Amino acid sequence: MEFQRRTAQLLHEDHQATVAIFETLEDMIVSAKRSTPDTTEASIRTALEQAIAAIDEEVSSHFAFEENELFTRLEDLGDTGIGEHLREEHQAILPISQQVAKLARRALEDGFSEVSWLEFRSQTGELIERMFAHIQKEEMALLPMLDDILDPETDMQLSENYTSNH
Repeated sequence: MEFQRRTAQLLHEDHQATVAIFETLEDMIVSAKRSTPDTTEASIRTALEQAIAAIDEEVSSHFAFEENELFTRLEDLGDTGIGEHLREEHQAILPISQQVAKLARRALEDGFSEVSWLEFRSQTGELIERMFAHIQKEEMALLPMLDDILDPETDMQLSENYTSNH
């Protein structure tokens, strides 16, 4: 999908990268089934490391940018509904994502036990489900709105702010 405004395109590209990382995690979970994955295996380590990096570096800053720069602009234009809804989703997703990152770090250090694997699998499954639904809403509603409401100057300023904080 291509967007007219650079800000929308940057957010879209981040969404695609996040989806790819979480799909890798999902594949890891599906492949392991009920057995505990070996965290010394390169593909498992890479999946966990990428998930941690995405959560630590992307999710929080991405959400903060949307809340501080985009939702406020929509609210100034009189559209409060989408910002409120997406903020609520951010508030639900952030603690789960932080828990998944914490469990992934622990697994990289100590490996998975049966208990920690079950918790990781459960938390990650919930995170993936919430994140994919959230991204889909943003792709279908928020990003097209940005194409409509941002003028070229504002788009340039926002896209520069976004890239400088990533």
